[in-house]
Amino acid sequence: MYWGKVTADYDWCERNYVVTPYIAEFWNCISSVGVLLAGIYFLRRSLRFSYGRRFHFASVGVAIIGLGSILFHGTLQRWGQVLDEVPMLWSSLIFLWIACVNNMDGCAENRWGTILGWSLFVLGIVSTYIYLLGGFAYFIVVYIITVIGVFGATLYQLRKDSPARRYAFMAVGYYSGGFLFLWLPEQLLCGNRKVSFHESGLLSLPIPLHAFFHLTSSIGPVCCLTYLTFEYLEQRKRNPSLMYERAAEFLGTLDMPLVKASPV
Repeated sequence: MYWGKVTADYDWCERNYVVTPYIAEFWNCISSVGVLLAGIYFLRRSLRFSYGRRFHFASVGVAIIGLGSILFHGTLQRWGQVLDEVPMLWSSLIFLWIACVNNMDGCAENRWGTILGWSLFVLGIVSTYIYLLGGFAYFIVVYIITVIGVFGATLYQLRKDSPARRYAFMAVGYYSGGFLFLWLPEQLLCGNRKVSFHESGLLSLPIPLHAFFHLTSSIGPVCCLTYLTFEYLEQRKRNPSLMYERAAEFLGTLDMPLVKASPV
């Protein structure tokens, strides 16, 4: 046990230090790399096609979540948990702001977007403070509510004739599917192993469910950002188009969605 005693609030449904003494939860740690790469992928495209600073920040947020998740599952230390969950809180708030203001014109965004932005910023500060006092349970509640808000705002503004609308549905599908069929069953059948080290049939799986949840959590943000980016650029008359591109971040093995747009 290279990292010593578990100091995080939560110990997931994977036996610790089985593959290597240097990584606490091997599969949960390795699968988190997908989230990091998804953020880097979209950030490179955002910079390449000048999507705008909001999408730069959103992409960086996803990448930081991936890095924090690697540290959390790799060490099971409290500091690693904080570096995973605090970025998740703030990233979800960034996504919520983008989803809410995405179809506003310039004047409306300058007025209402600014008010909403400062409100979410204050909420982020307060939530971070309460989280540091209350831990995992508070984080889960706030994060789920915020993600539901992102989906609600996105689907409410969904245009029937949008070529990118399928990515909005894919984002909701991957997020909700990952939560209902991967994350939730693990909590119900295995729970927090730091609280109760009971035996669960899920512990016998060669790869834990949470590792697959990380994969859905890699695809979901890319789909969501693809839709929001397309609609944002369409609103600003930049003639966006959708295509697929082999991603160097994934060693050229995956065709990833790409939004191309005319220069600013």
